[in-house]
Amino acid sequence: MEKPKIDFAVGLNAYETVKEIVGKCVEAERLGLDYVWIGDSPPHLYCPSVAAAVASRTKKIRIGLGLLSPLLHTSDQISGSMISLTEAYGDRFEICLGVGDRSQLSRVGVDTKHGKVWDQVLKAKRKIARSLRASGLATKIWLGAQGPRMLAASKSFDGVLMNYASPRMVKWAIDRVKPVARKDFKIGIYAPSYVYRRWSPQAYRLLRIASAVVALGAPAAVLDEFGFSKQLRRATEEHKAGLRIESVVRHVPSEVVDSFSIYSPSSGLRSYLTELAELSIRHIVFGFPQNLSKITIRDLASALPNL
Repeated sequence: MEKPKIDFAVGLNAYETVKEIVGKCVEAERLGLDYVWIGDSPPHLYCPSVAAAVASRTKKIRIGLGLLSPLLHTSDQISGSMISLTEAYGDRFEICLGVGDRSQLSRVGVDTKHGKVWDQVLKAKRKIARSLRASGLATKIWLGAQGPRMLAASKSFDGVLMNYASPRMVKWAIDRVKPVARKDFKIGIYAPSYVYRRWSPQAYRLLRIASAVVALGAPAAVLDEFGFSKQLRRATEEHKAGLRIESVVRHVPSEVVDSFSIYSPSSGLRSYLTELAELSIRHIVFGFPQNLSKITIRDLASALPNL
């Protein structure tokens, strides 16, 4: 029996220049990666415009957009962008919806404190799906999820991308998704990553920061489940007080960093991928700082099977 295939992707950050992002996506395609995911962030570039630039310079690599927040972009804007991109560059695009980074959204005046933000995401998904179907598109719509409520809500989507990395946490999350998952439903992870051939202290420092951001943004129910609430208490207090994340990260234990990130020498990645495959993971997005340079993207590609 043929083994189920895992799609491998690298995530690109919205705060880079378009030229930098395009160059890295061209390299990812040359190296044989299946996907690139282009992030969206309130203070930075609007990712559909970046996706158009990437598509114009690549031929076959699939392009994911997101996480896109319906609290920031209307359903019509998102579906209209997908229709325009597909008409211009072919059926190569997918989107991931979610609430988004609450602290960044609050900086641009978006209220995320009321209890209906989850409903807004679900309503947006249905409206976007209707618009895409009316245009003859079968675009895959993922949900970006972390907490139990959103994991359960993933039944309304085509797949779920979870912000976990440790097999223990991944299994816990999958147990909440599997009862509602369909045959064509994909379960994936999107995590801060550093897979390396030659270790760099700068890249590892950035990995710790990226992991801390994810951990500090995790729902209380998740942190309580894995005993991280107490370990993160001081870091959480300083983060809420407005201290820079670079200062806060010193109070984030290595165990927490390891749980929310993919950190491995190139030679050690295969066993980790095998463990995830056995847990039914079929899509892995290696996030920042794996995209730090073309060299770090090459390090990743050298460690992936069949590339």
